[in-house]
Amino acid sequence: MSRSKIINLNEYIEKKKKVKTENQRSYKNKTRFTEEEERLKTLNLFMRVLATMEKESY
Repeated sequence: MSRSKIINLNEYIEKKKKVKTENQRSYKNKTRFTEEEERLKTLNLFMRVLATMEKESY
């Protein structure tokens, strides 16, 4: 076998762990951002409902 075909298992395992942790961090950041967007959208919707209720009550 040529040298380029041989894989060092320790290096492979470390690389996979590193990629996995980086993916988890980016997923958490994306999730946190989308949760924040959802909260803002919900708040805006709630405020519009309150404004409509106030307008309809008078």
